[in-house]
Amino acid sequence: MTEWGEEALARLRAAAHRGFGDADLLQGRPLGPVLQYAGDVLVAALEQGRDVRSLALACLDELNGRALPGDAELADEVAAALGVRAPTGLVPLPVDLGAVAAAMQDGCQVLDPERGDVLPAGEADGLPVPPGVLPEGRTPGAERRGRGSRGRVSGPLRGASRIRGAPAGTGSSRGCCGRSA
Repeated sequence: MTEWGEEALARLRAAAHRGFGDADLLQGRPLGPVLQYAGDVLVAALEQGRDVRSLALACLDELNGRALPGDAELADEVAAALGVRAPTGLVPLPVDLGAVAAAMQDGCQVLDPERGDVLPAGEADGLPVPPGVLPEGRTPGAERRGRGSRGRVSGPLRGASRIRGAPAGTGSSRGCCGRSA
């Protein structure tokens, strides 16, 4: 089995970021170290009609088994793309994951659900970005390192490295730090 070198990882990140279904990048490599990227690429590949069912099922299995923050949301999307579950209703929202990670460390900030900007709580309404509590040994954005990392956000935010879009038309009625919005 081929491991993930820097060049292959860079190509996978680019494919995930751009929504390319280039699942050939995943062939013969372990999915575990890149599970979030693999899921995004496989969802895109399935939506493009590519024959990646066996890879997508393996990814779904690993996501369900690992159960880290954001894995359940991505597993739902992979399952929906496979046609074994109803669509999630999540919509993509580009977000700078570095900004979200910093907000999780700094405290009371909000995420603008329309633009993906992380702002101080007093400057805008949005989804609260609570201080993050991660599994032991994990750091915010561990899977999505690098400049310009983008993700998708779900509201209210619960995860760290995996962030997905909220269902269209939803928002948070609670402000940051438990204050009413």
